Amino acid sequence: MRTNLAIKILILLILAGIFAIVLGAIGGVMGERKRFRDGVVDEIAQSTAKAQTLIGPILVLRYREKTVTRTEQNQPATERVSTYMALLLPDSLAVRTSVQVEERYRGIYKAHVYRSTHRLAGVFRVPAHFGLAETNDVVGVEPAQIEIGVTDSRGLRKPPQVVWQGSEVAVRTGTDLAWLEQGASAAVGPAYWPDERRIPFEINVDLMGTERLSLIPVGATTTAQMDAGWPHPGFIGGFLPDERTITSHGFLATWQLSRFATGIEGAIQRRQSGVEQALDNRDFGVRFVQPVDVYQQSERAVKYGMLFVTLTFVAFLLFEVLKRLAVHPVQYTLAGAAVALFFLLLISLSEHVPFGVAYLAASGACVGLLGFYVSHVLGSVTRGVGFGALVAMLYGVLYVLLQSEDYALLLGSLLLFVLLAAIMVMTRRVDWYRLGESKATS
Repeated sequence: MRTNLAIKILILLILAGIFAIVLGAIGGVMGERKRFRDGVVDEIAQSTAKAQTLIGPILVLRYREKTVTRTEQNQPATERVSTYMALLLPDSLAVRTSVQVEERYRGIYKAHVYRSTHRLAGVFRVPAHFGLAETNDVVGVEPAQIEIGVTDSRGLRKPPQVVWQGSEVAVRTGTDLAWLEQGASAAVGPAYWPDERRIPFEINVDLMGTERLSLIPVGATTTAQMDAGWPHPGFIGGFLPDERTITSHGFLATWQLSRFATGIEGAIQRRQSGVEQALDNRDFGVRFVQPVDVYQQSERAVKYGMLFVTLTFVAFLLFEVLKRLAVHPVQYTLAGAAVALFFLLLISLSEHVPFGVAYLAASGACVGLLGFYVSHVLGSVTRGVGFGALVAMLYGVLYVLLQSEDYALLLGSLLLFVLLAAIMVMTRRVDWYRLGESKATS
């Protein structure tokens, strides 16, 4: 019997390795479906607008400065006039954002498309001579420009409205900043004065995008408020809301930031100098998440698949040991296949019905099949029902693990400990060396 038991365990290990490959293939199918879903979301974004980041307003002044260079003594001086650009950020900025989210479908897949309205109001504190040093020999100044940047200008379904010193000014497409590729700009007139002035402004932007919306706080002090009729916000960026209220009807979030927290002036200077990552993690916003990502949940479930197959094999082996019943390797294989099929059923059903319903249907089908099959394998309806109840309990525990991300490791560890303790208690009196003394019954 020792030899027979060793061969049986070796066969079970080989079967376990085969099912590990099968579960890996099922996981690959889930990954492929997830990539296909992401591709559909990208297609919807291409036909509407991508995830948006709104930056601005930035006041830009282009000026010409004359420099005089002397190469050698008694030689005539060389004069050169060069064009430069200076940027000014708002002294105060208040942003009020409202978002409407809708779901766009393509086949069985969907993406979240939003329409947002932004009201940006504040004050530019324009220093004397735009902050340029008095030693600069400025010989010409162009009208100042207000620049507003977005990630995808296709989301600007109508021109932004810019009000400067109480008067609306014309807006044109594009910006004059090389690093701010898409957006809009407006000429606001003179901004080079001999004295300091405070200029109020108001900008209204209607913006369309998909999945994510974020803003970069360019003000010396920035206050922002965002509301949306979406009850599952995922706040993103370098700054979480100071206050948030989330209900079943939507959310309201507020931010209060200063240049000391954002370091926005230095970040924009580095970005203007060519450092592409200078503005990374300087934004704040929201991702319009699906409350249950079926692919993520299913992928997490597959990680426990090998545990389920192993426990099924262990349960069969315990019946062989404790009840002296012979279970053929083919019967092990069929029971393991039923367990593995659960995960394929789960992902295919969850693409069409809510995840909880898909989980209940897939687990119920597999528990029923295993209970029916095992009752014939073990020659007892009672044993089959008991085995089915055990598997149903495992599926219930797995569902709790999937819903409790924060406690998944703890609950999983406790489950393994309890199962190991149960096996040790049931086999505590088994003499493994004398298992072959009594003939196995079928």
